[in-house]
Amino acid sequence: MSTSTTKAFLVGLIVVLVLMSVFRPKAAHPLRDDQTVVTFAFWGSYTDWAMIREIVDLFHASNPDIWVKMKYVPANYGDMIQLMLSSDVAPDVFMMEDEPIPAFAEYEKFADLSRFVLAPDSPVDWEDGFWPTATASFTYAGQILGLPIWGGNNLIYYNRSMFRELGVPFPEDDWTMDEFVDTCRALTRDLDGDGVVDTYGFSLPSYWLYFLPFTWTLGASYLNADFTDWAFVGPEAVNATQFYRDLRYKYRVSPAVTCALPNLQNRMEGALFEIGRIGMMTGGSWSSPGLLRGGVDFDVVHIPFGPSGKRYTRVTWDALCMFYKCPHPEEAWRLMAFFASEEAQGIVGRYTRSIPALKASADTFIRPDNGWSEEKFIEAMEYARLQPITKEFMRMFQVVDAAYNKLLANRISAEDAVKMMAAGVYDERDPIFPILEGK
Repeated sequence: MSTSTTKAFLVGLIVVLVLMSVFRPKAAHPLRDDQTVVTFAFWGSYTDWAMIREIVDLFHASNPDIWVKMKYVPANYGDMIQLMLSSDVAPDVFMMEDEPIPAFAEYEKFADLSRFVLAPDSPVDWEDGFWPTATASFTYAGQILGLPIWGGNNLIYYNRSMFRELGVPFPEDDWTMDEFVDTCRALTRDLDGDGVVDTYGFSLPSYWLYFLPFTWTLGASYLNADFTDWAFVGPEAVNATQFYRDLRYKYRVSPAVTCALPNLQNRMEGALFEIGRIGMMTGGSWSSPGLLRGGVDFDVVHIPFGPSGKRYTRVTWDALCMFYKCPHPEEAWRLMAFFASEEAQGIVGRYTRSIPALKASADTFIRPDNGWSEEKFIEAMEYARLQPITKEFMRMFQVVDAAYNKLLANRISAEDAVKMMAAGVYDERDPIFPILEGK
């Protein structure tokens, strides 16, 4: 059995096991004759489950003629949805991230929500009610394929206890990239003089989308303005890639590679952040519930300004989508629209796990009693940018990821990493982007 075949078999086996565990027969809700069942699939942590459960319970109270059958999938959700869509047995309503939307749209298994969203009596204000990046993320080929419900952007988390212990001033929101490096250096210490570094300034994200704020702020972009061609070339791309590498190998403010699996390395470094051995890391608002539960004394600060005097951050959104064969589209839409209502969006804000997609509910995200500056995630929407998502996003992700893995393991230079990415997206055997005339 080939490696690719083995991998496909294992993925299929995992999906089947997930389906067996999540969709196995359960005690049915005693339905009344006037009730319609709407199935709803979603993923997430316990916090996410509790938030969604609260919203669904509230929906039931105001919509007694509909019963929502919740399908919670804690792992391998993307594989499960893809399998169910391709088999034409998907739930009526299902949650989706923005990244796979263009690729999944090729299946033509999503209902076009335009007739609901843009109807004269629609409870949804599509043009002005949501953050612009949210509606843009789920509009594809002239169709509205998802109703955004929540999202977030990346800022820099810092451990206040560690800063205090080392006598390093807290970072200011108007700081620059040079000041960011200086702060990282000030936090990187050999505390006991044994020649081994005990504390580090920054947890270098192996997940390159978390490094996008730095890449953009340093003047580089992966795609052109309309996302139709590769743009990560030239000195800006090399400089941004070099900075990525330099944090570990030149400035030495990020831990060395201790694990062959980048994701495991990041989880290890996340634990070091929590105990005050790494001072800063990147993350979204979704990182805060775990830190609060762990009693970590943390705060967030804006992305540093770059050489051009500008800064950017990555924004990502989740939405509810409807299966094109949904037997009860009107009832399914009522559930979806409720998730986008101010009542439900207020619950989203109160959990401070995600930013409500509805702009009018932004204030509910701000909790003065939380003890940290969650309002900065709302402020950062002013300089947030859409991720470089196309229908070939996953293939592009793998090309970029492979190059950065070699870069961060000190196996190739910044220049070679940039060339490796371009070679991957223009691979003549199966190009992600065609080589345009004159290139």
